[in-house]
Amino acid sequence: MLKDTLYDTLSATIHHLPESCIHKVYYFHDIRIIFQTNHPALLPILDKMLGVFPEPHKVQGEATYVVLCYENAAQFPVQLPRGRVRTETVRLLTNTKLKYYRGGNGSTLYQNYVALPPINEAAVSVIDLAHASALTQLEMPERYQSTFLRRYVFLLALGQLMHKFGFEPCHGGAITSPWDAQQGALILGVSGSGKTTLSIGCAMIGCGLLGDDLVMLREQTADGTIEAHAISHEVSIRSGSLDLWPALSFLRDVPADKRDKRYTTIERVRSGVACSKAPIRLLLFPTLTMDARSSVTPLNKASTLQKLVDECLSQKYTTPQAQERLFLFLSTLAEQAAGYRIAIARGSNDGPQIVRSLFVGNAL
Repeated sequence: MLKDTLYDTLSATIHHLPESCIHKVYYFHDIRIIFQTNHPALLPILDKMLGVFPEPHKVQGEATYVVLCYENAAQFPVQLPRGRVRTETVRLLTNTKLKYYRGGNGSTLYQNYVALPPINEAAVSVIDLAHASALTQLEMPERYQSTFLRRYVFLLALGQLMHKFGFEPCHGGAITSPWDAQQGALILGVSGSGKTTLSIGCAMIGCGLLGDDLVMLREQTADGTIEAHAISHEVSIRSGSLDLWPALSFLRDVPADKRDKRYTTIERVRSGVACSKAPIRLLLFPTLTMDARSSVTPLNKASTLQKLVDECLSQKYTTPQAQERLFLFLSTLAEQAAGYRIAIARGSNDGPQIVRSLFVGNAL
């Protein structure tokens, strides 16, 4: 059913819907998102995701995002094309299998979710990067967990769509200096390395917080500076962090997921802590150790770049062009920001004070 472009298909599909589509305008930083759906119950989920971003003073781009719901996946107007190439298969924390595909033209991406009741039914997201448009098709949305839709369907589709506007998703946390929102730090590491412990701890001692596990990076056209942008105002905190910071004890009554993570908003961590964006001046690579005290090791530019490549370049960048683009992006970031390896002592809360001292030294 694909026409010349996905945008043409979306327009034709919406035009022939038997019921009226709901239309709403959102923003993701300086990008306007024209959202449409045939299922009004989805609006509160999108409001929670994107309603935190105010209308910018100047809009730098516009994207279309459509979510259509059906009783059966066979009714989806856009099916996976025969010429697709599978680029990755992952199993989400819910155990749902997610398969990534790329279309024959290279600029159309597909995210195919295998049904796993009672968590989710079948879903397919199609992202047309060339025309800044995306379509998510849901089978029986009333059978989905709302958190699954927000974290694993809508967020992933929008994250891919923002590639068109220079945003690069990053599995890491981001904070700002307690006294200067233009001094940001990116915290990178594998799951369990201490990213959240460090970022939440920094927020507790006065730093601003953009996110503990996922942010967007973008190079500014004016001066080439790479900034971190918040993608969600939700953070997830393990029991170990609750032991270190008594002010977070309210989360003990919140159910934990299979990774022992409890979810809350940034503002509940500390009022006024949430930040929208910040230039990256520090690159922090934490690891958990059995040492008695935490310690820090400066990295030269070459070592910093190698750590960035190790953390950020994964096999999902299957094309040489995509790998080269990201490598150049990371090279710019390594030149722009000072890199440090931080060994965080288990059971100690002295890591944030080390970061605070690094902000002081970087400001001199």
